Amino acid sequence: MAVRDKVVIEREDLKEASLPRRAFLKISLIASGALMSWGIFRFLSYQQQVESPVRVTLMEADTYPVGSVTPVPQLKAWVLRDEGGLYALSAVCTHLGCTVGETETGFECPCHGSRFNLKGAALQGPAVNHLEYLELSLTEENQVVLDSTITVPASQRLKSF
Repeated sequence: MAVRDKVVIEREDLKEASLPRRAFLKISLIASGALMSWGIFRFLSYQQQVESPVRVTLMEADTYPVGSVTPVPQLKAWVLRDEGGLYALSAVCTHLGCTVGETETGFECPCHGSRFNLKGAALQGPAVNHLEYLELSLTEENQVVLDSTITVPASQRLKSF
């Protein structure tokens, strides 16, 4: 009989030491909620990393034909020319900062599928903002200079070659 009493006492000690199911579920739900909230906070508070000022001298202005789309990978940018002149678009997607690639009709983000036309306007989300226009200038030798740290209005074109 003494052995049986000992077993009963050990089981009672086990019940007192163990975590009740409801408490375990509450702790699990709180931990899951905290992890999910942290993930949502990180997603919503994303900010693009600011790179050091970069300025690159490119080809001569008259080497860009009308309708051309020229990548500038070291600056994550594109130099384009239309009837109005030369302009530069940032290749950084305005959704989460991925680098957009060229398509037949414009640009597409490989990460989340945002699409932009050749003027940088967002055509398909999740991005809602247009691609940024970057400053172009000319050197005395008629070479195009792209500065990725200065944004300009969409209407600004480099016209004098």
